[in-house]
Amino acid sequence: MRLILPLLLSISATPVLSQDVAATPPVVVANTVEVKGVLPGPGFWQASKGGNIVWILASIRPVPKGMEWETIKLERRLAQSQALIGGPSVKLDSKLGFFAKIGLVPSLLKARKNPDGRTLQEILQPETYRRWQVMKQKYIGNDKDIESWRPIFAAQELYEKAIRKAGLSNKGIVWPEAKDLAKKADVPVTRPEITVDIGDPKKFIKEFNKRALSDVACFEKTLDSIERDVQFMGERGRLWAVGDIAGYRRIAQTDFSGACIDALVGSGIGQSAGLGDVQQRARSAWLQAVDAAVAKNPSTVAVVNIADLIAPGGLLDRLQARGYVITEPVYVP
Repeated sequence: MRLILPLLLSISATPVLSQDVAATPPVVVANTVEVKGVLPGPGFWQASKGGNIVWILASIRPVPKGMEWETIKLERRLAQSQALIGGPSVKLDSKLGFFAKIGLVPSLLKARKNPDGRTLQEILQPETYRRWQVMKQKYIGNDKDIESWRPIFAAQELYEKAIRKAGLSNKGIVWPEAKDLAKKADVPVTRPEITVDIGDPKKFIKEFNKRALSDVACFEKTLDSIERDVQFMGERGRLWAVGDIAGYRRIAQTDFSGACIDALVGSGIGQSAGLGDVQQRARSAWLQAVDAAVAKNPSTVAVVNIADLIAPGGLLDRLQARGYVITEPVYVP
């Protein structure tokens, strides 16, 4: 889900365990989660090869608003390391200047709407539409305009409003902190970036406005996630922040991001713009950056999204397939 708006709405903008401090459990009130106190901070996966080590810190979103985590372990790792690697990012590039891009805003807003003028009620199955109406009333209210939006954009709006009402924030809290600490420690920072040249953005957006997306599956899975997962997201954030990865894994969650990204990059316009393999390219770029750093540095710190890291066939599995020995974070309650 995080790639959707950056890919379409930000032309040429970058989209993707120790117990030092006692953990305070969350206070759950009316489906909101409040975490009080500074939490001990997440643990590091250790990936070693040839005597050199990359310490992997997983980032996570959403988290309870105002959640604080102790960064001393990250500071110590960076002080002993020779490089910091960020998660991969995707950049849409074009030859337009800044003011020309600003002029595209009306067309970008129009791109949210269904190209054939149909409403969500006409596109969705009756049961799905009834679910949407209940959740829309709860989290968005009486917004008639959103009924004409494409399912993928309506789903994202609903998701953002739902996590906000639950006391959660989708703002990244790991990478900005890691960059600042690396700068203070004079540690070189790199972040693999995939650039996709979409050529003439006016033509790209015009074509996008004409085409329907296969985004109903994205919409339905997002509803599933809001119904089942939002109440547990704050607890996942707390488990991450105390280093309890086993506990984090025990809380099942709905994977809706894959269906939403596929709806966009797998569409005809996405394929023609060169977006079809962008996720694979981004993961490969991160792995290559890790390989290059480990080949010359005794110690490297890397940051990457936890879902990309621990999913079956994800980055941990791929590192292991490349000959790395993986050691999980140790959690001491």
